[in-house]
Amino acid sequence: MAVITISREHGSRGNAIARLLCERLGYRYFDKELMAQLGEEMGVEPEAIAGLPDDRQHRARSYVERFFAAMPSITGDIGWRAAAKVEVEAQLERLSVQTVESLIRAAHEQGNVVIVGRAAQVVLHNEPNVLHVRVVAPIEQRIRRAQATAGLSSDAARELVHQRDRAAADYLKSFYNVDWTDPLLYDLVINTSKLTEQASVELIAQALASLNRQPEAQASA
Repeated sequence: MAVITISREHGSRGNAIARLLCERLGYRYFDKELMAQLGEEMGVEPEAIAGLPDDRQHRARSYVERFFAAMPSITGDIGWRAAAKVEVEAQLERLSVQTVESLIRAAHEQGNVVIVGRAAQVVLHNEPNVLHVRVVAPIEQRIRRAQATAGLSSDAARELVHQRDRAAADYLKSFYNVDWTDPLLYDLVINTSKLTEQASVELIAQALASLNRQPEAQASA
């Protein structure tokens, strides 16, 4: 009943690897559908699950903007509205993070799941039967992949890659005060510049098999 967390740079093919890994191992993918199922068991409202951002788009700005735009304007209230907006946004983010953490821990209890992003490598860092994987690739190669996948210009693809990476790094730094590139957060780092998605899947599967054999090895030592 193991869990695999995958941290991925944008354009590293980490998402595709996670999907293939689920097929290879018969694991579930930690997406909004699974989160909704877990949330239902925990008594979390479906609307709360549907509105949860991921680690690449974790700022709840659109909701906050609509909330304050709908409020009647009062002369001289600009400073108050700005301060209130910041506080509401911070509270919404903290609540979202706490909800995601609860869902990640619930998924860990059930096991056999692949969790992509969402700071799962930190939330489950000290938990047993968890393999933490990071998927990376050279920046120029990731930009070309993003350009081909999304049909973007080179400049637009570069901006997208940097924006997604910054958002993920900021998520871990803001809420957990960790550097998402810290190698000690991971058990296995895979560079997809030379390895295919399928080869990456096989490497992770082998590492998982070794993880599952550890208790036996320790018992016989």
